[in-house]
Amino acid sequence: MRAMQVGMMVMALESAGGSARATVVGADAAGATGTPHAPRSGGPSARAGGASQAGGRAAAGQEFSFATCQSHLSDDPDGTRDYADDWQEHGGGAEAEYCGALAEMALGDVGDAAATLDRLSHITHWPHGDAAHAPSQVAGAPASASASAPGGAEDARHDTPESLRRRAHVAEEAARAWQANDSPRQALDSATYGLWLDPHDMTLRVIHARISVDMGMAQQAISDLTPLPDDATLRVDALVTRAAANRELGQIDLAATDITAALQQAPHNVAAELECGILHERQGKMEEARADWQQVIALAPDSHEADLARQDLSLLEADPAAP
Repeated sequence: MRAMQVGMMVMALESAGGSARATVVGADAAGATGTPHAPRSGGPSARAGGASQAGGRAAAGQEFSFATCQSHLSDDPDGTRDYADDWQEHGGGAEAEYCGALAEMALGDVGDAAATLDRLSHITHWPHGDAAHAPSQVAGAPASASASAPGGAEDARHDTPESLRRRAHVAEEAARAWQANDSPRQALDSATYGLWLDPHDMTLRVIHARISVDMGMAQQAISDLTPLPDDATLRVDALVTRAAANRELGQIDLAATDITAALQQAPHNVAAELECGILHERQGKMEEARADWQQVIALAPDSHEADLARQDLSLLEADPAAP
């Protein structure tokens, strides 16, 4: 009965993990020394025309900018992809490809976006490297996460702490895209590589833990989440993930403690409510499980968690006595 709950972890992280890192990784300024990195999510639109129109202005002499790409992404992903293509034709390199990959994700082309983001994360001294010649495994990097072309420790000297953090962020986005593409092995590889680039990135740690639970590596997930993150939103995600991991290990009491803590901090968190129902079912508390899943549906009827809750309720109705 529990083959279905795994998918909820991806969706919960997409909603809560994003807000946990609300700071913009880099702010764009045309002609600045350091090319900027994207914010975690599409910002409000500042459009005065289409993305292609912005590209036309840039082609006429004004530089392309990542801020322009990002500002159009949420309301016009098609135009943003055209803008990225135009930028690429004018020598945009890695930043233009990155802009295009984000547009592809927004348009649902998650497989292509994931492959591009994964490759971009392997460019040393990013974003100033050549996207067409991304080096591969730097000495000490996880082999599974860095499988192509030579580059090595020599190129790594050109990376700064900031560029490593940027690359880790791109690897994180690649992991999210692989998850959306139902490719957990590739998602794990991208998350592992991102953590090699920035071991202190707690958002990546939670993503890595969630994928580990998906892949039946519960103990690895618990290791990833020790200690728990300090950020309040990420901490709820981490508690739900650790609860799922402990449940997989048969540690129901430990799992219940984590879910209680998560719901105390975020009473309307649908991922926590869904997991609470699963735990109640495991404990033989069928009425409590039913109430938890009904609450998930009431709180977010169109969510992935609600779909899983409906499936659980259907199974419960078919065999009310079976834990």
